[in-house]
Amino acid sequence: MSNIRHLRALQAFDAAASRRNLSRAAADLGVTHGAVSRQIKQLEQYLGVTLLRRLPGGVELTEAGTRLHLATQDAFAALEQGIGATRRTRTPRSLTISLSSSLAIRWLVPKLPRFRDRHPGISVYLDTNDQLVDFRESDVDVALRYGGDPPDGLYCERLQSEQLVAVAAPSFVPVGPVAPASIAGLPLLHDRFHPFWDRWAAEAGLHDPDIQSRSSTFPDSAVLIAAAIDGQGAILVRRILVADDLEAGRLIRLGDAEIQLEKALYFVCRQGDQRSPPVSTLRAWLTEICARW
Repeated sequence: MSNIRHLRALQAFDAAASRRNLSRAAADLGVTHGAVSRQIKQLEQYLGVTLLRRLPGGVELTEAGTRLHLATQDAFAALEQGIGATRRTRTPRSLTISLSSSLAIRWLVPKLPRFRDRHPGISVYLDTNDQLVDFRESDVDVALRYGGDPPDGLYCERLQSEQLVAVAAPSFVPVGPVAPASIAGLPLLHDRFHPFWDRWAAEAGLHDPDIQSRSSTFPDSAVLIAAAIDGQGAILVRRILVADDLEAGRLIRLGDAEIQLEKALYFVCRQGDQRSPPVSTLRAWLTEICARW
């Protein structure tokens, strides 16, 4: 540690090397362009090497700068992870869960009172964000994600396989079984991620090559389901998102055909965090819920 000097200059260099631009680095650090330039010049004088070459549109790394940037990237990433881990220990009985807004509204939120009743000592906060969480830079403890192959370097557990089913409001369809051809004649809706009415028709044994072109697209699943409950049409939707609506009778299943999706619902956290008491408790509770299907 005795050879490490100029930590602020190293931070300025790392930002400039990452951005390839002194002004953008300054904006990231909340300082002036001149301050970043002076810090890097001071670091270059201390090391006795040139780290960056100034160009009209930004900067480029020298060979020495490239070597140092590899080291500063790892060092500052490790610091960020350590700071994040320390911050999370402030409230060991709280959990921040990242998940899509549709999954939160249609699946998790209605179930949270049961979790709180069973585990009153654990506070739950939701981060409803459709973007994948970067665990290196976030205070999020757990992510619930609908996807394919889980990312490397994280703890991932498959909670639930996923299927698409056709549903509608009870008032929208006649009482009793509805033939696939009759379903195909209804106003058909889907979200922008699952334009698969043609696949549903194939599963239902229905030859209707134009079925997908007759359907309408909604921006996300939560809006799609609201439209179905409102009686606007039959929808093709992830079964997990309408399970409570089917149980409550707000929606009914249209036929037995379903599409088995390659994607699934995953429980994701940092490696090792799955053994911490609150994360482990949540994981066990979610596993129990999914096992009832």
